[in-house]
Amino acid sequence: MIFQLRQGLGDNRNHWLKHAYHAGQRRSDVMLHGQDAVIARVKIIIKLERDASALKAFIVTLRQSDAEKREQLLSSAVDNNGNVILPELVNDATPKQTQPPSIGLPSQPAIVSDDELDIANFVSVDDSGETNSFGPSSALYNPTKNSPDKITQCDPAWIENVKNSLIANAALQRHLEYGLMKHPTIAGVPTELAMHLLNLHWDRQHHTFLLTYRPAVMRDLQCSGQYCSTFMLNAIFACCSKFSPRPEVREDPGDPSSAGLRFFNRCDELLAQNSLLMRPHITTIVGLLLLGSTYNARGETSKGWLYTGYALRMVYDLGLHLDPKQTTDNSEEIEIKRRVFWGAFVCDKLQSLYLGRPVAINLCDYQVSREFLDLYEETEPFHLPSSTVESTPSLPRNMDDMVPRYSVSTFQQLCLLSKIMTTIINRFYVVGATFSNAQNSLLKIEQALQKWREDLAPELDFQPWTSARTQAQTPNIMVLHNLYYSLIILVHRPFISDGHLRSTGTPSRSWEQCTVAARCITSIASVYKSTYELTGAPYVLAYTVYVACTIHVRNAASQSHKDEHLDLLRRSLECLDELCIANPGVAKPANSIRRLIEASRLNLTVDLGEPNSAIGTDISLDLDAIHNSFNTTEWPYQNYDMSTGMLTTVYHSIHYLAGSMYQHRH
Repeated sequence: MIFQLRQGLGDNRNHWLKHAYHAGQRRSDVMLHGQDAVIARVKIIIKLERDASALKAFIVTLRQSDAEKREQLLSSAVDNNGNVILPELVNDATPKQTQPPSIGLPSQPAIVSDDELDIANFVSVDDSGETNSFGPSSALYNPTKNSPDKITQCDPAWIENVKNSLIANAALQRHLEYGLMKHPTIAGVPTELAMHLLNLHWDRQHHTFLLTYRPAVMRDLQCSGQYCSTFMLNAIFACCSKFSPRPEVREDPGDPSSAGLRFFNRCDELLAQNSLLMRPHITTIVGLLLLGSTYNARGETSKGWLYTGYALRMVYDLGLHLDPKQTTDNSEEIEIKRRVFWGAFVCDKLQSLYLGRPVAINLCDYQVSREFLDLYEETEPFHLPSSTVESTPSLPRNMDDMVPRYSVSTFQQLCLLSKIMTTIINRFYVVGATFSNAQNSLLKIEQALQKWREDLAPELDFQPWTSARTQAQTPNIMVLHNLYYSLIILVHRPFISDGHLRSTGTPSRSWEQCTVAARCITSIASVYKSTYELTGAPYVLAYTVYVACTIHVRNAASQSHKDEHLDLLRRSLECLDELCIANPGVAKPANSIRRLIEASRLNLTVDLGEPNSAIGTDISLDLDAIHNSFNTTEWPYQNYDMSTGMLTTVYHSIHYLAGSMYQHRH
């Protein structure tokens, strides 16, 4: 059919496109009915379905392309030997059906899911029967023996049973946690203090990465099982001490930065004494990732980078980058390994952005499902952590103010966003990034971000600028949205006047995208500050506010609505300063912004008056003034065009309202 498309002309080609499109739909439907066939046919059906989806996506792309682009696509689809090779597409999400195109944008092509890939060739079994992660190129590779496919794991009834079993076990283990209070110490720490720090962990850091699977950790804490270790516990204590108001967790009661130092030192001792870096284990991975993130937040970036790097190497060594369902039937083990891998994946990407360094796990380096079956924490009620020093959890006084945590679904969305993040880093922020490659990737990355936003479940949405009264939302959801808006800025910022991929013209659309996103970040951070205080916020929130500041300071340098941009900049800096209390390393990016303010000769101390908060006010950017405020370097690409994009509809819908919607609070 590809040959017929290449040879067809005009209406005849359009006829073939329509025919092929509907034929692909019918073919896909027929194959879907074969999912319950015998085991021997399952792999064939999956492959056919994958091919049909790829072909249908290719045809949809052809229909939406102009004649010149269509000819290029068809030419690239057939090599010199007559083999059909469909072009590889950027976004790796797998929609259930082809989505209608958005206004002004081509629809996002359907992509094959990682879950359909075969990892058998990357699992090796030695003579003793132990499973190892050696690929087919390895001299140590020993292929696994053929074994019957575990088709029951795809059965909806089986999945539902596993889900119910895991949730029931989580509820049971939660009740059994109180049995820990009878022990005098936990990992050498008085039990009452240890439980206080553990509860801080389960209330805060745990919900960002889901690295620690609570039912297994708390169970094995009591029985010295494999999913809890002294090193991991001390890592948890060290990382959560900064959130504790207790003076006994500080070496110097008057110095917040000294919180948890004894636990940090204990972790270093355990790593050396037990040679933990030479003995990969899941608990060691978790401990290293927690410590790595915390060291980055403390400003000890070399140590944070190295600890995280060790953890990511262990992920590969233990084979966590390969979905565990093909090597084990233990549902708890599958749940734990998936969570640890994706937690490591997210930590890798956030660290890469924060430090401006390459990622360790690329999109082609793994195949792990994002399906988590223990949903106990999904609808668990969220309430403000008690400001007292109680070690046991207490119920909130006002039950009406409670909201579900949505921890699992929020984390799954963070995983998806981290995949897009990987593409952004590799196309825009690596040493070899070029203007042409970045420009060619821009629209597809915008589409991926737009699709992520459109597919977000209503319960995970957060747009405080759409109403006068803000609906309460959990901290992890606020962080998720701020990260999304920071990615929009990171996609467009390289192309603006002083960006590292800058062009000779002033791309107004990129400025608009960055300005709207920066306003949203500051608005969400302000809500976070007024609702929860920023002393307990993760360092990634500080990074998003820093990214917003890089835009606010540039806009404030212009003469258009200068007071309003100065107000946004001042509010953002106030957030950064408060974030420095728990994350002292944030002082460096905050100082970088202040140096940029000084270089731009801006004054944040004057009375700015009341910023314009009228809904629908057309706040135009003085782009030429902004452009002339910074040095530019000419690119050889004079015809750079960025006339289409994702945030245009958002721009018109919120109309720059995000920066001033909370004045009723003050």
